[in-house]
Amino acid sequence: MAANESTSHDGIVYKRATKEEKVSLSRLQNFVFNLNMGEKETREEIEKSEDKDGVAYCALDGNGRLLAGIYVFPFSMWFDGRRVSMAGIGGVASEPQCRRQGLVRNLMVNIFNDIHDNGTVFSHLFPFSLEYYRQFGYETCGGVRRYTLPVAPARRLKCGGTAHEFVKGDPVRDKLVEVYEAFASRHNAMLSRSLHRWDHVFDIPLFSAERLYYWADDEQNVKAWAKFKHDGKEIKISDIVWADHEGMLGILQFMGMFEGASEKIAFVSSHELIAEFHWPDLYSIGIENWWLGMSRVVDAKRALELMDKPGGEEGRFTIKVSDGFAQWNNGVYAVEYGCAGECEVRLLKADEPGAGADIEVSERALAQLVLGVFGLEQIARRDDVRINGNAKTLGKVFRKKHMLITDHF
Repeated sequence: MAANESTSHDGIVYKRATKEEKVSLSRLQNFVFNLNMGEKETREEIEKSEDKDGVAYCALDGNGRLLAGIYVFPFSMWFDGRRVSMAGIGGVASEPQCRRQGLVRNLMVNIFNDIHDNGTVFSHLFPFSLEYYRQFGYETCGGVRRYTLPVAPARRLKCGGTAHEFVKGDPVRDKLVEVYEAFASRHNAMLSRSLHRWDHVFDIPLFSAERLYYWADDEQNVKAWAKFKHDGKEIKISDIVWADHEGMLGILQFMGMFEGASEKIAFVSSHELIAEFHWPDLYSIGIENWWLGMSRVVDAKRALELMDKPGGEEGRFTIKVSDGFAQWNNGVYAVEYGCAGECEVRLLKADEPGAGADIEVSERALAQLVLGVFGLEQIARRDDVRINGNAKTLGKVFRKKHMLITDHF
């Protein structure tokens, strides 16, 4: 749908929001989410972020009054070591008197038509209700650990190298981006950050409570960094990434230098860190589940093409997808891959020989399968998954993978 196009149902107009309609949407979001932005600040923020922070969709009554709205953020996401297009959904709000009338559903129909036409492969959101967003085909992405660790043991990690503070304008900025992207590429759903997002990460005022330090090995190769602030008791890390295992140990060892200034380190961690290996007093380790939100496949064919296949092998499997919302995904797909990584995915005709499916899945189960939230043996226990054959090949293709997303929207 072009920017000036709209659709109408029962007197309600659904369209992309103008700047003035974004102001009305922000006013509604202030009310719904208990925010406290004034009109002047709101208008300045909209003007500053125009064409950088996503597209707003709105539902208007016959008098042009905004009744509901949604923001769609066009992101680049890591998926099996490749960058793919992902639509982030956020800021979903509707007037209380207009709820349960299908406004958000109609907006989502418009949004999905647009993002599918634009070549989007996945969509992600952080829900207020799991069941509500399952009606649109979203499913949970599992979780990771948020550690709260005592500072002192980090000092004993065996690692050389040196740590340095990053200051605004530091030429090492590009190296820090490289380290982040290397880390992100190993985790499905992590964003490949835009320049606009990086400007926000590195914009640290001189007297801010936040600090960013990076760690370099003995050859001065930058391999890790962390952005954090501490309150005298706890160091709260908002970003921590590493290029490899050495970098992980290096940046954690540096955090141990805050012994005496803080008691704990708190951060959301990749599955690559197993704190129990490095903090010998298990009772000192605080662990909570950090849920990663919900994802869904927008383009099933493209996702099946791009997902990682067993290296050095050739194979074939068929998969039937049943998608109740994005109906273009419905059908049986034949997936054939070769030893050199080549892959062909075809949508089979109902009467075509070999059109039977080795595995049948809903759109929600498909998201967990291709992203690797669960392996085949685990996901086979879902009641919307049916395995009919070719289990050996399916088990090799659909493996559990590292999931992580640290950016919110």
